[in-house]
Amino acid sequence: MAIVPNKDGMGIKANGHPTGPVDVSYCTPTTFAAGVPSTAGYASELRADSATGDVYRNIGGTKWIDL
Repeated sequence: MAIVPNKDGMGIKANGHPTGPVDVSYCTPTTFAAGVPSTAGYASELRADSATGDVYRNIGGTKWIDL
């Protein structure tokens, strides 16, 4: 997916992300927390473990895989 400017004037509200001037990047982690994620996330969300540097991808609901 390309990262492109949002020129519709309405902002972006997708997958729980706040309104912003560009599309959400799907190649870098969007959240950081210590430990393995156990809470629900949106599909394909990337979350980094700030303690170990591991990156996890959400595969639906509360299911995460280590990348």
